[in-house]
Amino acid sequence: MRPVQITRREIFALLTGCVFVLDACASPADPASDDRTDGADDDAASDDRADASDDADGGSGSDDTAGDASDGDSPPPDACVPPTVLMHDTNAQALYLDGTYGPLTGVITVAMVAARETITLDFWHGHGGISHRFTLEPAHFEALLRGERVTVGTSTVEDHAHTLFIDPRDEDYRVPGAPDVPVPLAC
Repeated sequence: MRPVQITRREIFALLTGCVFVLDACASPADPASDDRTDGADDDAASDDRADASDDADGGSGSDDTAGDASDGDSPPPDACVPPTVLMHDTNAQALYLDGTYGPLTGVITVAMVAARETITLDFWHGHGGISHRFTLEPAHFEALLRGERVTVGTSTVEDHAHTLFIDPRDEDYRVPGAPDVPVPLAC
């Protein structure tokens, strides 16, 4: 004897047929005591049985989960629900050429980090009307999401460049009043 494969739809059709047989046998002994005053329940049951028999005959042939219970807010069971991290807008810290701390040099917003797209920003100063600039790339944003300090260099202006860092964990660099915002990570 070989095993038989049966779909959920076929099981549902079989069970619905069993319920129909039991329902027909369980009619009230006194038809006058039946509290159904209109035929709406009979029509709905008839429609359900017709749908079930269509399914048992093959129907669309698909084994979907459209009939599964869901509250509408939950993702399907096989969907990715990414973990999140809390982040806040963070000041970038400039470093002088000797490694000592210079001024703060721009705000890295949660929106920038969440977007994970390359962005070029102005450094706090320049020379002869040309600003030093620095670029943050997707790999930098991924490191920030992991809570890592990121160090980047600036463009060269008048034969020199600078270094700066962004530290997402050190509260000294939190923009004053910046709230924690959940940012989803990749699945």
